[in-house]
This record gives sequence, structure tokens and C-alpha cells, in this order.
Amino acid sequence: MFTAEAGASELKQVRDQLLAVCGGLVEVVEGLCMAREQRRPPVSYVIVGRVAIVSLDERLAGREREVAEELLRTVPGIAAVYGKEATVGEYRAQKLVHLAGERLQETIHVEHGLRIPVPLGRVYINPRLATEHRRVAEMITGDDVVLDMFSGVGGFSLVASALGRGRLIVANDANPWAVASLLRAMEMNKSKLKTPIVAVCSDARRLPELLSPVFTRIIMNLPHSAVEFIPVARRLCSPRGCVLHVYTVASSPEEALARVPGGSSVTHVLDYAPHRFIYRVDVVVRGEDQVEG
Repeated sequence: MFTAEAGASELKQVRDQLLAVCGGLVEVVEGLCMAREQRRPPVSYVIVGRVAIVSLDERLAGREREVAEELLRTVPGIAAVYGKEATVGEYRAQKLVHLAGERLQETIHVEHGLRIPVPLGRVYINPRLATEHRRVAEMITGDDVVLDMFSGVGGFSLVASALGRGRLIVANDANPWAVASLLRAMEMNKSKLKTPIVAVCSDARRLPELLSPVFTRIIMNLPHSAVEFIPVARRLCSPRGCVLHVYTVASSPEEALARVPGGSSVTHVLDYAPHRFIYRVDVVVRGEDQVEG
């Protein structure tokens, strides 16, 4: 046995010992491993329920369906492969093209034991945010009233509720497909949810007209434009004060902090593109500062 960190000389010694005992069998296994490594499709993809969603880029040009068929054969549990061309429109829906397998309208994504229905091509979902959903949920205190300002299908809200965090969670999204998915997820997981969730379907700019300023924690997961909504969020803060979790795209933690007024701490969330990352910048709003101007 040897570790993944073993040096070349150690690996050669082990290989020679195995050859002495097992003869050509070692070379057969070695050859199979090398062949499998060479066949592995050089793609970026995520698994959403029974679907693999592949990022279409220059590496796949002309080979999209070939790679999709390879994924269908080698990735356990998937029934279809779709290619993501872009995230488009005001609803941040993922523009998908069918590449292989079944043609599905919907799949059920499972995150932290919670089942979330996902209408393909009509909502935004990123399974790589599962860790961040739980990380933020665990920051919520028992006395918090939470607003998930751009909730999508409800990843942050559902996980927080299942953990019993906060007194109330309001989950808002402008996309009616996303809100419908959240409502269905609330019904599907009702035995696991502890904190009440209220679903709202509205342009976030109108929320101060619909909601009272009672929120002590506001999640703002809209990385390309969340900063523009900070004045709106401040109007919704409780007189006791509030914490804003503002997501942004930047090339460094320093740039992320500079982009978010009043940012007090920054956390790397995901790699987004070469030399570009998604960060969460936390802003502590004192009670007397909740309304700008």
C-alpha cells in the first residue's frame, strides 16, 4: 500500500515488488488504468438529480454528443445529459440543449437530504453551492428573521429551515418557476422542515412595498448585481440591525471587499472562471444605519 503523495521512487519500488509476485497482471491493471484515464472526458459538469449538465466550451467543439454519450455510460445514476449554453434572462434560467439519454422536463435534485424539483431550462441551480447553503444556514441564530432575497428554488431557505435556524424565513424570487419549485419542495419535505418559510414572487426592488423592515439577516445571492440591491436591503433591515450576505464576482478577496460598501469580512465560495471567483462579503448594518440617506 502507498499514499497518493508517494514519490516516484517509492511507486517504482512498489511496482517492481508487485511485478515479481504477480507478473504481467500488474501491467494489465496499469494499462487499463491508463486507458480509462485517457478516455475520461475533459469537461466541466454537475449532477442535478438524474441529469448531468455539461458546460459547453471550446474543449467540446464538435464532440458534444460523443462526450455526452461517454458520460451517460460512465457516470452512475444519470439518465440524461444536457449542455448549458448560458444563463440568460431576468430569471437567470439556464439555457440547455439535449445531448444524450432521455428527454426530461424535470428532475429531482437532492441536497442535504432535501428533495427539490427542478424544471430543466426554467430555473438556475448550482449543486456546487450545497456547502455554502449549509455554511450560511449555520450562521443563522435562533432569533433571526431571514430574507432570502434571490432564493431561486430555495437552497438557502430549505437547508436553514431543516436545521431549525431562525424564527422565520421569507424566500423571494422574481422567477415564478423557481417559486413554484420551492413551494413543491416545501410540501415534499414538510416532515423535515422546522422553521416556517414564506414564499414570495416579486422583483426584489418592490420588496420594501410588500414587507416590513423586520429582517436581521438578508441573503443576497445574485453575484453579478447584488451590490445594486444593497440600498433596497437596508430598507428591509430591522431597527435592531442586520447582517447582509452579499455575493459578488471578483479576482481577489481585496477586490470583492472593495466592491461591497461596508463589507467587514469576505469568504471564497466558488471558482467562477479563470482568475475570477465568487465571494460572499458580509456587511453588518447597525440599527441606526438601516436606511441610507
